[in-house]
Amino acid sequence: MDLYANPVTSFRDEVTLRIVQGNIELPTTVRFSGAGGYAAVRVTPRGEGIVRLEATTRAGILRARSNPMQVFREAPAEQTYWGDLHSHTRHSWDGVGDGVFDYARYVAGLDFHAVTDHSQAGADGFTQGLGPAIWTEYQAATDAHNAPGRFVTLHAYEASFPAPYGHHNVYFRGAPGPLLAPQRVTLPELWDALEAGRALTIPHHTGKFPQPISVVDHDTELRRNFEIYSAHGLSEAYDPTHPLAFEQSDFTNYSTSAPQGLTAQDAWAQGLRLSTIAASDDHRSHPGQPHWGIAAVTAPELTRAAIFDARHQRRTYGTTGARILLDFRVNDEPMGGETGTNDAPHLQVTAHGTDRIQSVEVLRYSEPGDEFRVIFDLHPDALDVEWSSTDEGFRDEAVYYVRLTQRGHTRGRIVMAWSSPIWVRQSP
Repeated sequence: MDLYANPVTSFRDEVTLRIVQGNIELPTTVRFSGAGGYAAVRVTPRGEGIVRLEATTRAGILRARSNPMQVFREAPAEQTYWGDLHSHTRHSWDGVGDGVFDYARYVAGLDFHAVTDHSQAGADGFTQGLGPAIWTEYQAATDAHNAPGRFVTLHAYEASFPAPYGHHNVYFRGAPGPLLAPQRVTLPELWDALEAGRALTIPHHTGKFPQPISVVDHDTELRRNFEIYSAHGLSEAYDPTHPLAFEQSDFTNYSTSAPQGLTAQDAWAQGLRLSTIAASDDHRSHPGQPHWGIAAVTAPELTRAAIFDARHQRRTYGTTGARILLDFRVNDEPMGGETGTNDAPHLQVTAHGTDRIQSVEVLRYSEPGDEFRVIFDLHPDALDVEWSSTDEGFRDEAVYYVRLTQRGHTRGRIVMAWSSPIWVRQSP
């Protein structure tokens, strides 16, 4: 890529590959032909465990390390897939560019992608975003690039509602449903037009604007996930001093955190069962940037239905863009789940970073009107982390989640991951 994240199609040099960790067979060099700025390489794992690779060229001046890859003896029932669920193209009034699906698949190396251009209506109908004619073209392009098992495209769009609803992206399990504009309907009316089990909506940059946002209107079947982070900034909790706060972002015009905004912690404290995702909100047809947010989805296969169903089951987590493998469980219940217990809950965290993991925090919310508290604060300073303990402070019910921070920065931003919560209650 060049400075502006465009693929350098004129690059014709040789790249050297090296195994950093793991047992794997791969070619020692790869020659770029100048076709598209990327090259595909076949590798053969020879043992279980974590694999990490390094690529260098130009006498080591250009150097990059891979994300951690996990090798299993047998195909697991579920595995982690990576995608950007929120990006824009020239079809949005505030977007530019085209060729987004090829960029997502071959340049960003994503497993799935959803283009979410605006369904914005002007005075004479859909004149500033996805109108009926563009919607037809849009659907055709989405279907043409869908390749189950290799790369999945999702039918989607963005409906940017004013307060008190906030901006929501709309996703469909298979064939697209109705295209509705926020100038014509409210969020509850949008939900009424969608079919539970066939559509999902995800709110985004809720800690920024519009404000104030209310959770009085909530559909438990159509709103199952929460965009905790994007290029705009972080909506985990109200904290204007955080390194990822909206005040620190150079993504768009200067922004501020909204005291009346809705954060992930606010939503969970108010009883909403929402899993975390992160996404870029890229407006340049460059999804999957390494510092603007990415979603991890745990699913049995790479298909539209499987990715959708996993999001509906809240089997997700989000990172700032680094493909950190993260598994968090309470009494063996995975992220996004609910479980009951008569004893102190058993907490487990397994993480594999793209750099050394500096901190792993386990947070708990347990009392109405209370706040989220860090109950375990680990500082492993390691690439790979395995940890478990019990929460002796558990009483009647609690919400747990994990917040992870890596060493260093990516394009000026710290590197983090946020698990989805697990809801635990006292068994009767």
